[in-house]
Amino acid sequence: MWKEFFKFDLVYQLKQPLLWVFAVIMALMAFGATTSDSVQIGGAIGNINRNAPTVVAQMLGIFSLLAMFLVTVFIAGAVLRDSEVGMADMLFATPMRKWDYLFGRFAAGFVACLVIFVAIALATMLGPVMPWVDAQRVGAFSLQAYAWSFAVIVIPNLLFIGALLMLLAATTRSMLLVYVGVLGFFVLWAMAGVFTRDINNEWYAVLLDPFGVRAFGRMTRYFTAAESNASLPPLSGFLLANRLLWLGITVVLFAATVILFKPQRTGTGKRLFGKPKAETVAPAVTAPLHLPRSVPTFTAATAWRQWWQILRFDAAGVFKSVPFLVMLLFGVINLIAGSSVGKNMYGTAVYPMTHLMLQSINNSFSFLLIIIVTFYAGELIFKERQVKIADVSDAMPVPGWVPLLAKCTALVGVIAGYLLVGVLTAIGFQLVKGGAPVELGLYLKGTLLGSLFFVLMGLCALTLQVLSNNKFIGYLLVILLMVAQAVLGMLHLEHNLYAFGGTPAIKYSDMNGYGHFLTGWAWFSLYWSLFTVALIMLARAFWVRGLSVDWRARVRLARQRLQGRAGAALAVVVLCWAGTGGWIFYNTNVLNKYETSDIGMDKQARYEKLYKQYKDLPQLKITDVQADVDIYPEQRKVLIKGHYVLQNKTQQPLDTLRIQLNPDLETHWLNLPEHKLVLDDKELGFSILTLARPLAPGATLPLDFTVAVTHQGFTNDGAPDQVNLNGSFFNNQAFFPHFGYAKEMELTDRNERRKRGLGEPQRMAKLEDTSAYGNTVLGGDADWIHFDTTVSTSGEQIALAPGYLQASWEKDGRRYYRYKMDQPMMPFFAYLSARWEVKKGDWHGVPIEIYFDKKHGYNTDRMITSVQKSLDYYTTQFTPYQHKQVRILEFPGYQSFAQSFANTIPYSEGIGFIADLRDKDDIDYVFYVTAHEMAHQWWGHQVIGANVQGATMLMESLSQYSALMVMEKEYGREKMRRFLRYELDRYLSGRGGEAIEEQPLARVEGQQYIHYNKGSLVFYRLRDELGEEVLNRALKRYLQDKDYQQAPFTTALELLATIRAEAPQDKQALITDLFEKIVFYDNRVTQASAVQRKDGQWDVTMQLHLAKLESDGKGKESARAYDEPVEIAIFARAPGAKEKDEKVLFTDKRRVSGSDPVITITVKDKPFEVGVDPYNKMIDRVPRDNRKEVTFN
Repeated sequence: MWKEFFKFDLVYQLKQPLLWVFAVIMALMAFGATTSDSVQIGGAIGNINRNAPTVVAQMLGIFSLLAMFLVTVFIAGAVLRDSEVGMADMLFATPMRKWDYLFGRFAAGFVACLVIFVAIALATMLGPVMPWVDAQRVGAFSLQAYAWSFAVIVIPNLLFIGALLMLLAATTRSMLLVYVGVLGFFVLWAMAGVFTRDINNEWYAVLLDPFGVRAFGRMTRYFTAAESNASLPPLSGFLLANRLLWLGITVVLFAATVILFKPQRTGTGKRLFGKPKAETVAPAVTAPLHLPRSVPTFTAATAWRQWWQILRFDAAGVFKSVPFLVMLLFGVINLIAGSSVGKNMYGTAVYPMTHLMLQSINNSFSFLLIIIVTFYAGELIFKERQVKIADVSDAMPVPGWVPLLAKCTALVGVIAGYLLVGVLTAIGFQLVKGGAPVELGLYLKGTLLGSLFFVLMGLCALTLQVLSNNKFIGYLLVILLMVAQAVLGMLHLEHNLYAFGGTPAIKYSDMNGYGHFLTGWAWFSLYWSLFTVALIMLARAFWVRGLSVDWRARVRLARQRLQGRAGAALAVVVLCWAGTGGWIFYNTNVLNKYETSDIGMDKQARYEKLYKQYKDLPQLKITDVQADVDIYPEQRKVLIKGHYVLQNKTQQPLDTLRIQLNPDLETHWLNLPEHKLVLDDKELGFSILTLARPLAPGATLPLDFTVAVTHQGFTNDGAPDQVNLNGSFFNNQAFFPHFGYAKEMELTDRNERRKRGLGEPQRMAKLEDTSAYGNTVLGGDADWIHFDTTVSTSGEQIALAPGYLQASWEKDGRRYYRYKMDQPMMPFFAYLSARWEVKKGDWHGVPIEIYFDKKHGYNTDRMITSVQKSLDYYTTQFTPYQHKQVRILEFPGYQSFAQSFANTIPYSEGIGFIADLRDKDDIDYVFYVTAHEMAHQWWGHQVIGANVQGATMLMESLSQYSALMVMEKEYGREKMRRFLRYELDRYLSGRGGEAIEEQPLARVEGQQYIHYNKGSLVFYRLRDELGEEVLNRALKRYLQDKDYQQAPFTTALELLATIRAEAPQDKQALITDLFEKIVFYDNRVTQASAVQRKDGQWDVTMQLHLAKLESDGKGKESARAYDEPVEIAIFARAPGAKEKDEKVLFTDKRRVSGSDPVITITVKDKPFEVGVDPYNKMIDRVPRDNRKEVTFN
């Protein structure tokens, strides 16, 4: 009989316009995602094709998430439809089986949903072949990818969603509660996603995802572009476990539906959740013969009392409603989960500072407010009509503005109540975690700032409900508004003047507070608030009172209502809104530069096309820099008066100055020699001067200049810049004049380059290109410089720059400091100014100073210790420290990095000053980052590479290695293994996002995942293979040979030659693999067993799998012979002990033959675990299978 239900319901579903509307909308979304660069769904980035198999699978998986709402309509709705149309009594009186009824309806809804997904699939097939799509980003069509995606992802997901929502519909008998269940499920799914941030919780993340999206992501996490473009992951491991688990749960859910569903007549059934309200019979009342006569009195306060009563009634109705309470509960759970892992770095938490908790509220809690205000805007407007008392309430002597204002206020109160719960939850989290002060004033300010958008959106939703006079059309209009906002961004219409509720970003820093950002935010807030007030006034004019009338009559009535004072008030508001918009436009587009992203890329392309011809031409070089820098924090102004000495270091006369200025600054030359102006491009800041008298080889040219950095008004995006009220930090690259072609201004995205007729991007010159050895990686306008500067700031701040303090004084309420470097340094220097506390230490008489914000004194002792231990190791193993002091300076956390200048290390407040190191098992990344930046005083400030491939290895990879050695001495190898797991994960996942081509480490072109993460792995293994003493001896020799070198500058070839000279012959091939090739290993233990011998010892037998692979730059792999020894180990561990407590019973490096060797080793104690490459020193894409617990025979 189920077939009858199936056929009937399927025909009914296919005839529904809603099915085809959904199909068209979803297909258009899929089409847009596959044809536009502005939408990146499925991972089609870099070298990954738009129609790559992994992209197809991920895209269909993401659409299956959205399908929850479709299934609600087509499956859950089918169960409730009979009751809603009054057919339940008749239908349930027939001799049918529950199974037939439920399965038939379920199958019909399932097929209807499949129709929509077929439309989505067809759109994704069609999109990549459109003529405007870059053909180089489209691969061969693969029908198998679609079949696999439907079989493994789409169909299982639809089955699960259908079973879940059918159960909710059958047990609650309420479509509203089904939608609440959908929403709750989304929140719980998002909350489960926090586990993906920790690589040690991957099984939790994979198994908790019912849609398989995270399991798929984990299986493809380390896919290269070549793998993504050609293959899909095997149905095994994470993916198989996830699919089997949730298919099993699907069966359980459907069985539960069959058991719990009661086909009873309307009103006689018992709901599983809650009880239907019993009908109460009112007692008989005898009406009195004579009623008391009351004379109503209306005063000015009457309307406000009426407003208060309506407000209380409406607000209480929302606060007590089940959907609101459920969403509030889900929001609280998500907030706690998000706060628990937020800002983690290497698995180490940060202190729950108040501003971080406000970020968590915005990221993990407030997003539900969009749904709340959209839903309850409709509920509040149509509340009286739904319960059929609107005619009564509209007949009451209540002014027309009162109910609208009350509902507006009620919605604002709902927002306030919801956010208050979030704040209380955040405060509770802080108190439980401890360590951070609760700043009530900041909570109040941050909550008010964060709530404005939701207030505006809520009031706009109310207006749309009033204007449409249909709740569901009103919901549709709100959704269309949100979609329009996203589409505007895709079309590069990015100005906040036409993005409803759009305001500049308001970044917060403990150092700088909300800084100067509030001014722009306040003006945009006023602009959109006035617009919203105008909308509310319009809603008042169109407010329906009494019987609904047609649209034309409503328009006539609205005109009448807008005559007189109401119309004048609306005109005033609109004029104020327009005036505010004009003032904003003047600030953002006249006083400041407003530029959309596509215009900016066009300018980059123009720069390259016009001026790349001047790249690598010989030019004068800066040898001396003197600068008077005046910082005015309260005005956010910097005035620079600078002096350069330029020298001709070539062997030929030079008569041309190619100058690159920052076009946004006012720069003037004061003493240019006699010259001819050949080119002056003010928009791009590039100019060419021909000197009347060429400069002979070795001759010098003094040049004086002034630079004015000023900020007027406010910008559209509110992006943080480098001059702040407290915590200014800028370097010479940003404000000082430069010479020669600026390669960093080139457009690097290969897809954007192709659109603009540019060739393939070239990050750096080839390693063998000797013509590029004349410049360092920091640029071509200077090598080593003499540096002398005076910097001033306001009276309550300290100003710092590299060098040694020569003098300080105060004048006219300002502080002045003169710094001078006593030896040549790299042409890379910075200025900082802030209100700091100072913590002091020393190392053998060398002063160590930590300049930090008074709220952030948690880890200053760790920083001092790290500096001391670093200096101990580096001066012992390498060369002497070249400076007489070390300074670490905190700057606002608008960016998260630390940077090493000569004897001066700026360090973001966001990555170390608030790290929570109370748990001694956590990785102390504060210690590590400090040691890394100290290492740059050798690698980068003593030795600097030529501007060719591999230069960043000489700076960053060697600093990584140096810091790892200091860290290992402090914390031991167990911590290092955990640290290197993160480095391995970041390297392998970084490969998939490679925009151009992966290079071997020795040819790295500035890719961070190579020079940082792979660099750590390679040098740590090299140390293990050669021995620390041998490797450090090579590095010391290299430093002594190359420190403070003049052109031609050193390269990775020279470093490798030095290392090879110290390494034995049997390690030469390994050095080639590590530095000159891209090599991976697949090491795993497949079986491990042990038998106790009669003498009490244990024979441990292990079966291994060993493979070695070599990859090209696109990720295409080929097998290699396994031609090197591999470490094999056996461990003992007490019951319940952790890895850090294990005892090594046996370890040895062995050269074994065959890809699946079997090895037996005898040990004295009972083994617990065996391992091949047990400490993951080799680059293995599945490091977790290198160890296996022993089974006992």
